[in-house]
Amino acid sequence: MLNIEKIDKELSIAKYGLPRIGDANVIWTQIKSNSEVLRQAVKIRRNKSNSGYIVNGLAISEAILIDYRDVDHVAYNELIKSIYTNKDIARLVIDGAHNGGYSFLLMSLWNHNIKLTEEQKAFAVDEAMNKIGTTRYKKQRDEYSKKLDEQGITDDITTTIDIDRCINPIGAKAINEYFNYAFTMLSDTQVHGWGPFDIRYQILRNPNWTLEEKQKLIMDFWYDDETYDEYLEQWEWGIVNDNENFKGNPLPPFDKYELLNEWTYKMLFEFYGNKETTDRIWSEIEFCKQMHKLRPQQWEIKISPQKVLTQHIEQSKC
Repeated sequence: MLNIEKIDKELSIAKYGLPRIGDANVIWTQIKSNSEVLRQAVKIRRNKSNSGYIVNGLAISEAILIDYRDVDHVAYNELIKSIYTNKDIARLVIDGAHNGGYSFLLMSLWNHNIKLTEEQKAFAVDEAMNKIGTTRYKKQRDEYSKKLDEQGITDDITTTIDIDRCINPIGAKAINEYFNYAFTMLSDTQVHGWGPFDIRYQILRNPNWTLEEKQKLIMDFWYDDETYDEYLEQWEWGIVNDNENFKGNPLPPFDKYELLNEWTYKMLFEFYGNKETTDRIWSEIEFCKQMHKLRPQQWEIKISPQKVLTQHIEQSKC
């Protein structure tokens, strides 16, 4: 009889224990060679408090999602099916906070070779739209503000708030909106990553969504132009600051503008010396260029809206 709980605990302690005991790579290599262990680990059950669902082996299931190229396909496909049909499984997090860590759903999107159904795509987008900053979030926030107004809760009424033992006056509406925001922040709806590289970025990077779908999603994912502009900047700097660009030097041999606008695939290949790294970096560069076309940053629009539009139309014909 397989003791999945014991096997999973051994892997978990090797990866996340304080202190870590054992070599996680060696333990995982042994585990993934046994298809039966993998298939038992991904089966779902009720959690100990009977408040939701969980998989038999959390650490094993996480490792399956990371090492998706080299694991039993039956176990992997069963885990994917569970992730896209059960929010409890989709929101499972081992590495990070329950309201911003790497969820099972987010990690599933790392595999660009998996073919998602329309239902699965809709499930992922629905989860992504729960994130703070989306148009859905703004609509819910505005509706909550309107509800407070209707109830006569305004900032004309003053109350107090205790911040680090310092009592400060605050409007009644403002404090209600603050606690509503804090409640949302702490909710497991905010799982699936944090910041520029959360689930919204992963969906836009994923080839399962068409260019037309991404055109709408990129507008829905961030209602605030400044936030989107900042995140696109972070995606670009992420390419520049990739470890492969330093080669033992304190700085890469190019700045952001040069890398994104002047370096060709051939130049990158000569610099990296291998196709895998070149393809990865080139894909990121092409992604950022595509995002500029789908949703230009504010400075691009201000320069010349008509010029930007014309350039994008011409580029799309190429």
